[in-house]
Amino acid sequence: MSIKVELGDLAEHVSPRGAGYLVTTGADGRPHTTQVMFEFDGSTLRAPAGRKTIHNIESQPLVALLWPPASAEDYNLIIDGTAAVVDVNGEGLGYASIEATHAILHRNAEAAG
Repeated sequence: MSIKVELGDLAEHVSPRGAGYLVTTGADGRPHTTQVMFEFDGSTLRAPAGRKTIHNIESQPLVALLWPPASAEDYNLIIDGTAAVVDVNGEGLGYASIEATHAILHRNAEAAG
């Protein structure tokens, strides 16, 4: 079971959850998952990005964000979005700027019984 989350309400769902996962894919289709702290910059999510994440976003900007449930009764928060790389420094590290396109709260498998 999924519950749609309005994009304007994302901050209230993301902020209390702490670190989440940013999932990117490379040109070869392999997924890359990294745990990061997300911030809001207006309606855009922003997260630190390492070299692999930056490389993947540059070749495939469609990403997924995931926050697992905190308890068996909680829901997973899943966000689809389009990412861009911003503020890359001389060491190849920067930030992912993510415009959310769709978000849901998805039932926890443990709660499904």
